[in-house]
Amino acid sequence: MTIWSNFIHPITQHFRKGRGKFIAANFPDILSARICDLGGSRHFWEKLALPVRPENITIYNISADEAHSMSGADGGIPIVIYDGRHIPVPDKHFDLLVCNSVLEHVPPDQRAALAKEMRRVAKAVFCQTPAYSFPLEPHFIMPFVHWLPRQLGYQLIKLSPWRILSRPSAATIRSYWWDTKLLGRRELQALFPEAAISSERVLGLTKSYYVVCA
Repeated sequence: MTIWSNFIHPITQHFRKGRGKFIAANFPDILSARICDLGGSRHFWEKLALPVRPENITIYNISADEAHSMSGADGGIPIVIYDGRHIPVPDKHFDLLVCNSVLEHVPPDQRAALAKEMRRVAKAVFCQTPAYSFPLEPHFIMPFVHWLPRQLGYQLIKLSPWRILSRPSAATIRSYWWDTKLLGRRELQALFPEAAISSERVLGLTKSYYVVCA
């Protein structure tokens, strides 16, 4: 594990256990459900702490590097590389689609189509995404940077904990910043007009949104 992984792992572990409890409460049949993890990873399910059988989960991701376990273990969860737009399964093929911390990395002009695709392939959807209103930008662990003009924010993230601890290349810094745009509640509700939206809170502030389409 990298220095960045050692730093961020306990933080994400805490929040993902909470998400696991929320998912279990809202989707009580999850242990027997056929699950699509859209844009996810094996290490997400390791942290979620839900006793879901690996063979019940299929991960769809645009990159195998992003989908593996941090420990390197296979875990028995299959990974399917796809084009990021069309999930190659029939309508309502899955009982539940889980999409965690992915939507903010999708270009804004493609988000509506992806939200529609989520609802097409699954009978129910759980989608989590960080809140634009939260003062700490969670990808870079830097306050207020996402509220600033984009070019100024780009310069400041070069001083962020993410940049210092993970030592990414200049190309990775550039793409990660410009390809990450957090969503507000109004935008999220427009993407999922029929959904219930809940808040994951820290110190009384909304850190992330939970979208439930059942």
